[in-house]
Amino acid sequence: IPCTISKTKARRQPLQPTSRRWGGKVAAAPTRAELHYQDETHLETNPYLQRLWHRRGIQPTIPAVGTNRRLTCFGSVASNGEGRVEVLCAHQDSAAFAVYLQALERRHTELDREIYLVLDNGPCHRSKASQAELAVRKNWLHVLWLPKYCPQLNLKEREWRLLKQDCRSHLARDLRTFVDEILAGLQRLGGQRQDILDAVPDWFLAGHRKPPTGRPPGRPHGT
Repeated sequence: IPCTISKTKARRQPLQPTSRRWGGKVAAAPTRAELHYQDETHLETNPYLQRLWHRRGIQPTIPAVGTNRRLTCFGSVASNGEGRVEVLCAHQDSAAFAVYLQALERRHTELDREIYLVLDNGPCHRSKASQAELAVRKNWLHVLWLPKYCPQLNLKEREWRLLKQDCRSHLARDLRTFVDEILAGLQRLGGQRQDILDAVPDWFLAGHRKPPTGRPPGRPHGT
């Protein structure tokens, strides 16, 4: 019976630069470079569900709003405790990621350090617009791509639960208080230098779900 097993060795995938490898290099020269773990999360006006004490046999109730609203936080934390870069905005798209990169660029300009940025494979990172923004900054910004479906390798993932337990465990009085509590919670995460940007648009604070178009309310009338 002829053997159908191929003896050709499978090609090995090229090794990708890992964050652990570059973390050692950054630790050896902390004044010249920083290693940032980046991620984003959603923060809703409805309280974050978590474990709590209650009487046995009585179902606990949590107050909620009539219409749930949501913000997105783009953030990164330095591996050596040097600080963080956080941008609070209304959408999770390439334009919001570009605002985060601008905040990261201001940090690079003021500290004069190269930055190694650990990113996952989210759509807002892999889009053409985001790839163009990363290519413009390639002289000082070095991207390290994480493997797919490996959130445990991202240090920033661990901070989101602490943030939600801290500032989103109750119902805010209004949207302005909702935003201020998130910004205060980001500051309490710690770090020597904190670059926190409030990019929440006015239309969100005014109660709109989308940017106003300027047209009068209702259906347009025909001529």
